[in-house]
Amino acid sequence: MEVKLHVIKEYFYQYNLNYYIMKQTLLTVLCTLFALCGMAQSERIYQEPLVVTVNGESSEPQTATLSVTDNEDGTINFMLKNFMLGTGDDPIPVGNISVENIAVTKGEDGLQHFECERNITIQSGDLPDVYIWVGTMLGQIPVKLKGKLNDEKLFVTIDIDMQSTLKQIVYVQIGTDDFDAVVRTERTYEEPLVVTVNGESSEPQTATLSVTDNGDGTINFTLKNFMLGTGDDPIPVGNVSVENIAVTEGEDGLKHFECERSITIQSGDLPDVDVWVGTMLGQIPVKLKGKLNDEKLFVSIDIDMQSTLKQIVYVQIGTDDFEVPGKLGDLNGDEKVDIADAVSVLNVMAVSSYSSAADVNSDQKVDIADFVTVLNIMAGQ
Repeated sequence: MEVKLHVIKEYFYQYNLNYYIMKQTLLTVLCTLFALCGMAQSERIYQEPLVVTVNGESSEPQTATLSVTDNEDGTINFMLKNFMLGTGDDPIPVGNISVENIAVTKGEDGLQHFECERNITIQSGDLPDVYIWVGTMLGQIPVKLKGKLNDEKLFVTIDIDMQSTLKQIVYVQIGTDDFDAVVRTERTYEEPLVVTVNGESSEPQTATLSVTDNGDGTINFTLKNFMLGTGDDPIPVGNVSVENIAVTEGEDGLKHFECERSITIQSGDLPDVDVWVGTMLGQIPVKLKGKLNDEKLFVSIDIDMQSTLKQIVYVQIGTDDFEVPGKLGDLNGDEKVDIADAVSVLNVMAVSSYSSAADVNSDQKVDIADFVTVLNIMAGQ
């Protein structure tokens, strides 16, 4: 059977074209994957003092360079570069001690903690004046690694068992364990709470709230024993808790926060409540917005229970009448005391409420004396 030459040429042309397209596609995919891998990691370099103890005898401290790569999956890669045994004129060049995929946990002190026990192979270092790195000849070496770190500082201990090779038990301490401890402070607030369900508001009730300052620019917020409704038959919902909410310092001197999360409501701790409805609802979308100081808290919470209880719940906790730091009598914060501030005092008096900002003479009540005090400040300006 005769095969036409142009058919063969066309076949090979099509084959090469398909191969080229497949190759280019594969190359693009690989480049994308490598790029994504690169995006998913972040490396930090530390310069820390290092002390080596060999068979019980310790060296003088030397400066060590270490790299820690965060793999963004709860693990890190650790490398001690150009490790030397001994100092002075005749140190033994060991090499790079590298351990990958070490599990990391966040401790109550705000630091990242890690610990592992592995067999590793030491790699050559990169110092230009070193030609032989002893560690590369030692095969698999048992090491125990334990440490903690933050973005600025690292502390690690490494046990290296070289008994079977160099007849040495090596203990390496890197850095110093003198981190500034993260101080967490918890404050409890008692504030009025009003619940609005599908547009209908309840009478105010007193709510207990706790706010924990994590010492890292975030807070944990908990509204305890939240009830839907008041009177003889409220619905026990539970504890509405949101953690690690970013906080910013406002120009008014207050701490402001805002977040949108899906949360799971936990059981409360009232002894006469057996069933807390919130625990049965699964993930609930909430929007939280508020501000606070050491004495006072104001928060609004949108809780979307449309898919479960067929309810849109809006919770207001506290009142937005913080005393704004500034000139005495300047109720509206415009940096002057004038008739507008005097009228503000009268408005507070008219609704028989209390505002620390309107209590100009600090007698724990707002009355005509505060109005007169504002007029006197105006006259004396």
